[in-house]
Amino acid sequence: MRKRLFIILLLGVVIHTVNAQTKGNPQLGLRLGLPFGGTARYFFDDANAVEGIAGIYSGTFTVTGLYERHFDLSALTTEGFGWFIGAGAHMGTRKTDGNVKFIAGVDGIGGIDYNFPTLPLNLSLDWKPAIHFNTSSDLTDFALSVRYTFGR
Repeated sequence: MRKRLFIILLLGVVIHTVNAQTKGNPQLGLRLGLPFGGTARYFFDDANAVEGIAGIYSGTFTVTGLYERHFDLSALTTEGFGWFIGAGAHMGTRKTDGNVKFIAGVDGIGGIDYNFPTLPLNLSLDWKPAIHFNTSSDLTDFALSVRYTFGR
C-alpha cells in the first residue's frame, strides 16, 4: 500500500512540474513493460533530453533518472521517427525471501521513438538494461512507452 501511495504522490509531483514547464515540449506518460510505471521526459533541445521513470515489477520498486541523446530519422523514413541512446542511474527496493533490500545501480537505454505530427502523442520502444550494485541485474527489460506531449 505504501508503494502505491508513493507512486501516486510521485506522479502528482511530476505532473505538476511538467505542467509548470513550457520550454522543450515536456512529455508525460505510461511505461508498459519492465519496469511498469510512469515516465516523464523533458527536452532541452531537439537532441538532448532527461527522462524519469518510476516503476514496479516482481517485488521491485525503482526510480530511474536517464540522460538521452535523440537522433532524427525523418529524412530517411517518415516525419517524427527517430532513435535514441542514453544512460543513468536508479535506486529502489527489492523484496526477496520476505526481506526488503535497498538496491541501486546504473542503467542504459536505447530505442526507437515516434512523435505523431498532428497529435500531441509520443510512442517509444526501448531496451533498458539495469545493473544493480548489490543484487542480480535486469538485462532484459523492454517496454513500450506512451506519452502525452505538452505544448504542441
